Amino acid sequence: MSFLNIVFWTFFASYIVHVLDETLLNGGFVQWIAKNFWPTYHMRMFFWFNAAFIVVIAVSNILFDSFGGHWVILPLIFIAGFATHTITVHFYWTIRLNTYSPGLLTSLLYLVILYLLIRYGLCEHLISRTDFTVGTAVGMATIGLFLTVGPTILFPRIMRNHG
Repeated sequence: MSFLNIVFWTFFASYIVHVLDETLLNGGFVQWIAKNFWPTYHMRMFFWFNAAFIVVIAVSNILFDSFGGHWVILPLIFIAGFATHTITVHFYWTIRLNTYSPGLLTSLLYLVILYLLIRYGLCEHLISRTDFTVGTAVGMATIGLFLTVGPTILFPRIMRNHG
């Protein structure tokens, strides 16, 4: 197993731990989101959202495990997206609301994983600059943006307009 495979599966494991953090600490992420942004957010939404991400992250890792090459972009998308989420949701809103955002502590693992990918994946030429740039940019622009504005701005506004 290569360094990249290990790091990508470590990301998968850190996501599982992150979901536990969001479930257990400070009343849970569901309660925190419902109280601060989206009153109709509930555990069923949280469950299915995270179940879908667990499956998709695992599939992206399996595709890279099986085919290598440019398939490295898929796991990079998730890592960059969730690293963005760490800063734009967990860190920012913990400071802004002056209350712990459930998931902040374990989301720091995403930043460590991103650092390792840059230092030992990109700098050691295990990942091409193009693949790294594409995966990171797509992850930040899609997953990072979605996780930033979805639960805090977009979905609450949609629910208010249709509720």
